[in-house]
Amino acid sequence: MSWIKIKQALLALANAHPQVNSFGTGDPLAIGTDNTINLRTPSRERIVYPLVFADVQSASTDLGSLALTVGVYFSDRVESIATMGGVVSGSPTLGWQDNEDEVLSDQLQIAQDFISALTNDPTQEWTLSTSVSLTRFVESRDDRTAGWVATLSFQLPYSHSVCEIPS
Repeated sequence: MSWIKIKQALLALANAHPQVNSFGTGDPLAIGTDNTINLRTPSRERIVYPLVFADVQSASTDLGSLALTVGVYFSDRVESIATMGGVVSGSPTLGWQDNEDEVLSDQLQIAQDFISALTNDPTQEWTLSTSVSLTRFVESRDDRTAGWVATLSFQLPYSHSVCEIPS
């Protein structure tokens, strides 16, 4: 039940955030398949960026608490700005003329918004670790994207004396 509550909270944050257009969960290698929920589009055939994508990475338990680690990807499409007359990032010898730096900056801000909201929500039963690791990424698959993956560690109450599985 704990992952479902965290997933619902992430979906609600994505839906409410003015800069997020898609949300999904599952294996990040499957981004772009039917596991992506497009929030503001009538079709699920294509991701509308920026995208927030959550992947449960691990869980551990000890007496009284459950630790759940979730990787949350904040990504946007990297576009060429060569024809727009914009600022060129990267090495000119490699021909990088894109908005990668802007994408990384924007996605870092969105990640910070989510971390703040998850940390400061008194209605939730979890505690988010005060230290969140963020790792930069750039990928080229169907779309060239860039962003950050935040490793979020949630601590949830857990009682060894109660069975939560219906019988």
